[in-house]
Amino acid sequence: MKTLKNIIIGSAIIFALVYTLNLEYFVKGIRVVYLNGQTTVFIDDLKYFDYEVIESTPEKAPWPISENVVDSFSDKFEKYNEDFGTVAYVVIHKDTIIAEKYYKGYSSNSSTNSFSMAKTLVSAAMGKALELGYIKSLNDKVIDYIPNLRGEFADQVRVVDLASMTSGLKWDEGTSDPFSPVAKQYFIDDVEELMLNQPFIEKPGEKYHYSSGNTQLLSLLIEKASGIKFDKFFEKEIWSKINPDNDAYWQLDSKEKGNIKSFCCFHSNARDFSRLGRLYLNHGKWDGEQIIDSLFIKRSMTPFLESFDAYGIGVWLSNHKELNISLMSGHQGQYVIMIPEKDLIITRLGERDIDLGGPGVSGDVLVYIDEALSLIQD
Repeated sequence: MKTLKNIIIGSAIIFALVYTLNLEYFVKGIRVVYLNGQTTVFIDDLKYFDYEVIESTPEKAPWPISENVVDSFSDKFEKYNEDFGTVAYVVIHKDTIIAEKYYKGYSSNSSTNSFSMAKTLVSAAMGKALELGYIKSLNDKVIDYIPNLRGEFADQVRVVDLASMTSGLKWDEGTSDPFSPVAKQYFIDDVEELMLNQPFIEKPGEKYHYSSGNTQLLSLLIEKASGIKFDKFFEKEIWSKINPDNDAYWQLDSKEKGNIKSFCCFHSNARDFSRLGRLYLNHGKWDGEQIIDSLFIKRSMTPFLESFDAYGIGVWLSNHKELNISLMSGHQGQYVIMIPEKDLIITRLGERDIDLGGPGVSGDVLVYIDEALSLIQD
């Protein structure tokens, strides 16, 4: 009886602490991650969250597939895919799939989490909002759209500073720390409230600091500027224009609040993710229609700061074998890699990547590039 009493008292204390310290998100994180045998968020976690459907259109435009499509690779590359948990590897050359393979029971229709590849999607939506006049200039002050920002430099942050990761927002992107802002952002039930409590503590436009908070604020800005919920804006202005094979899904913080977790958590498949790569590779044009302004795309794929050449506007940048590389990149190695000189798109989805311990393009990206380059002649 005494033991039972102690258990009840102990449980009551724990629950009291959880609610007093606002740690409900922490409990949800334990339930979703650790009780599923994982050590971090994972590509198949959609079923544990509320979400919105990003609808495809009835008009389909399947990727052409080469008659000699490659689906078998060297033992060395297959061992690499096994070690890093690759679930999809697709190579598209001159708008034709020349190599495609799925692993671990996944297929061309399997929907997985983009993680931070979604940041490129939000940046693209910003470009479209600018083109449509909802945003007057990328140099507009964020506070003109979101007046209740906090921090010493809140009134100096420009719209473009959010997309280029130079806003000066106080933020810890440590995904391994369950008490970091990004962990709260993933599991909390009101992501907008969380973001509006994060202060801007450094002068914007001068220093690169990767922050999922920037992207979340940017999608909120697009909503306020356009008067359209961000998921519907993206669906109407971009997703519906590129003829996806399947519906996509974007996680919400909660049904009650209905905020899209725009910094991550767009779920789609390798072929449809690749369409976004094609949109950038083709300077914002899709089958003859200009979806996003070409000058914005060009600027996005150019380093934003002279002091940090690995990031443009919502796009990662690198150079390999004298080739300019642009890519969408997400947690655990979700990649859409674009190589303009080769008219090449490489999409890799999976469960692990190489952790650099800081900003930049991971070495595993080069492995996927080298394999794709070995398949083409020009």
